[in-house]
Amino acid sequence: MHIAIIGGGITGLTAAYGLTKRGAKVTLFEKDTTLGGLASGFLNPSWSWPLEKTYHHFFTSDQAIIALAKELGMEKDLMILHPTTSVYWNNNQYPFDTPANILKFPGLPFIDRLRTGMTAAIMKLNPFWKPLEQITAKQIFKKLNGNTAWKTIWEPLLDAKFSLYADTIAASWLWGRIYKRTPHLGYFRGGFSHFVDVLAESIKKQGGIIKTNTAISHVDRKKFDAVLLTVPSQVAVKLIKFPKNYTQQLLSIPHLWAQTLILETDRPILKKTYWLNINDRSYPFIAVVQHTNFIDKKHYGGRHIAYIGNYLPDNHPYLKLTKEQLIKKFTPYLKKINPSINHELSTMNSFLFTSPNAQPVHTVNYSKRAPKLETPIPNVYLANLDSIYPWDRETNYAVELGQNAAKHILDKITESL
Repeated sequence: MHIAIIGGGITGLTAAYGLTKRGAKVTLFEKDTTLGGLASGFLNPSWSWPLEKTYHHFFTSDQAIIALAKELGMEKDLMILHPTTSVYWNNNQYPFDTPANILKFPGLPFIDRLRTGMTAAIMKLNPFWKPLEQITAKQIFKKLNGNTAWKTIWEPLLDAKFSLYADTIAASWLWGRIYKRTPHLGYFRGGFSHFVDVLAESIKKQGGIIKTNTAISHVDRKKFDAVLLTVPSQVAVKLIKFPKNYTQQLLSIPHLWAQTLILETDRPILKKTYWLNINDRSYPFIAVVQHTNFIDKKHYGGRHIAYIGNYLPDNHPYLKLTKEQLIKKFTPYLKKINPSINHELSTMNSFLFTSPNAQPVHTVNYSKRAPKLETPIPNVYLANLDSIYPWDRETNYAVELGQNAAKHILDKITESL
């Protein structure tokens, strides 16, 4: 049996690994020169480790990616660290990643801090997400936390990420963000690119063929026993002529662009915090992620690496700006976060990466709209970010999706023999 996989992100690679491991012939096609999709990296001449184009880590509860890394012989490459996550409120940074820190947060009355902490505890203890899909995050979190906590903590974060869709986001999505979150975070020695490289080499050793820099405009299904599409739905409908109603279903899911401006500086923008959520909606970005407060700067030539992150709807004006224009726009706000930038910060390098279809929008009853693995066309399968729910777009679930796809495809082919 010969199976084609279109797309060399984590899902496509994991599926290819699972299929070749069980003896299937696989050819994987990737339009870019590098593999990994949103987890792909790049290497600056002065660095010893590649850096992801978009900020990446995994949680200690992410068992699928951890187990796969161990299976690939990468146990020694797993790094488990405890960086600080904070919120930026009222021109100050406040740690917000433990119950004790929530209770200390001055932006809420004490009773609302208790309610916020209790809500987080309830979400972490409750494994049942399905009922939460039927109501919005705004409805339940405002009721459980109170109006002040909603306005101070949750509404700014949802508004920053989902903009015009913020009030329609299902409570199950926000539950997922809390339920799986752990104080300790994971990373790979050598970056996620190292994980991708090892996975790709394992596929090749098992007989799989990987073709990078190979754009596919049409899939000739006669050449393959099955086709797995791991590209965005908007791309999939251009490769395969699906029935009209199915195409409309795929295209009905809204998506946001991910935009990251990366600054390589001589001093850190954030002094201690790794991840800073911006709870002030007058700011033109949603997060500052000081990567080198998580991973030692020695791997990046002794320089400090920070991501300035945004999720943007189609036609947002920032999508048309150059990195120089974004730096000019963002710098006054970075100076508010760290006043010493006025005199001390020097930017050595900057990089701008923008990815379409990076964030599907999980509205109420999203699971009824999300595409299933099997499509209306026999032996054509679809597995992409739209299929991951109630979870957010994490590499762990991309691994799970690829593993499930590989098993299902082989089981279906075996049944037909």
